[in-house]
Amino acid sequence: MNDNFVTVRQLLGMGLLAHEVLGGEVGLDRPVRMIVPTVSATEVGALASGSLAVFGPEHLAVEDLAADLVLRLGHSAGLAGIIAERPRRPVPLVTRRLADKLAVPLIVAEGVAPAALAATFDPYVRAPEIAGLRILGTTADRFSTPPSSPEQLTRVLGQAIGGAVVLVDAECRYVAGDESAFELTLRPDIAAHLGGARPTAATFPLGGADVALLQPVQRDITAHAGYWLIARLNTATRALIGPIRQSMSIAALAFAVHLAAGAVQSEREGRQRSVLLTAILDQAEAPSARAVERATALGWRLAGWHTAVQIAVSRAGTMPPQSELVRELEEELARRSVTSTLVERSEGWAFWVTAETEADALDTAPLLAAVQGTLRAVEADHSGLSLCAGVGGAHAGTAGIAESLGEARQACLLALTEEGTGVVEHVRAMSAKRLLMGWYASAPLRAQAAEILAPLTAADPSGELVRTLRRYLDRESSATDTAASLRVHRNTVIARIDRIRKLLAVDLDDPDDRLVLHLATRVAGVTWADESDGNM
Repeated sequence: MNDNFVTVRQLLGMGLLAHEVLGGEVGLDRPVRMIVPTVSATEVGALASGSLAVFGPEHLAVEDLAADLVLRLGHSAGLAGIIAERPRRPVPLVTRRLADKLAVPLIVAEGVAPAALAATFDPYVRAPEIAGLRILGTTADRFSTPPSSPEQLTRVLGQAIGGAVVLVDAECRYVAGDESAFELTLRPDIAAHLGGARPTAATFPLGGADVALLQPVQRDITAHAGYWLIARLNTATRALIGPIRQSMSIAALAFAVHLAAGAVQSEREGRQRSVLLTAILDQAEAPSARAVERATALGWRLAGWHTAVQIAVSRAGTMPPQSELVRELEEELARRSVTSTLVERSEGWAFWVTAETEADALDTAPLLAAVQGTLRAVEADHSGLSLCAGVGGAHAGTAGIAESLGEARQACLLALTEEGTGVVEHVRAMSAKRLLMGWYASAPLRAQAAEILAPLTAADPSGELVRTLRRYLDRESSATDTAASLRVHRNTVIARIDRIRKLLAVDLDDPDDRLVLHLATRVAGVTWADESDGNM
């Protein structure tokens, strides 16, 4: 790599010149060898390759035809770019297109004084290490206030370091920024680093002087990387890579502060919503004026016919932060025309929708479809995550919210015992399953189920034996169907069942024992507050 240059993009990113690029943006990554305060257009062809030519208003008007000649001469001479006075009249489209075609950056600014501008830029061109310090200082200044969004983060950082920047999440999904930088995640070496167990900053050569810089975004340096910043630098100067790495670290830290602040705010708001809901439920027959006022401020409706929904995590897998998961659930529900504010409960999250009439409230098909679609969409974004939900019946008034929430809780308990993606149970469809509800909700009986399965959990803490037994009983003791469901060989299932038979003090061939075991496996691993704790 050449240590003796900075690029046009990097010079402009230092904030030394309020400018606009009218054309030729593809050439912004050209190295700048010198700054030349040009006297006239005819001298352009004699300039050295890599020169950045600066014209005063008396020497070049970019809205005139002379600009086309300067662009052509500049292209032939190998100029790094052209800076001129911002025109008073619109620049012809043909001039802009010519700059794009020739890849000669055409940059305009107010009050261009060629000699003064050359003196400003020259130190950074002659000593790239000074430019590196300037880039670092500019980045620190711009991120003294945390960015308000991923888009602002990638845009500001890209401008500061003079490169293409993208933000991806922990599973290499695009979040914001330059799509050309996102394409780097397709490289096996970069993808392997992003998926590694120890998130560390890294540099990858891309050929020639081009490099990719990777920077993890961590709220805690000992934790996993929730996001990654990836920068693609063309014709990168070795003297600048160190300061740019530090700049990316500053930006990552600023974004982590933004995430932490958002999480704290979400947690505070969530706690306030939870406390308010508890107060409303405690005063269901006659809520206080203060509770009604706060509920109205949050957009909660207390009048009308209410249908409650309880959402829970049945298997964590790749579990995002709680505030992020709640936001994703609310956004997915909104996409399906369900406006909701999720309230944290001890078993998950709850919300309710309100209809004006009982007839409208009884039409639950759209709500059930929206909830199931939401769960599946969120599950698809997080490997191994399984969600389920219960939907209560429609009930009127503030007391109806409490009643529907209680029913939604029971339905969700039943959903927790089911397998599959996006399992949703509706209390109206539970008449044939209510016998199970009393068993599932009974702490003594759940304790007895855990005792029955204790030999399996002791022999296999991973839970594989319990899962295999459940699938086996779900599929009417068919080893073939069980193997297909678990995606293992049939002989593996047979071996596990033989081991289970030896460990358990019950007979799998006895119908009563099978029934008890089947019920026990369905509540294995399900944690739920006892009925004595109240409806919610």
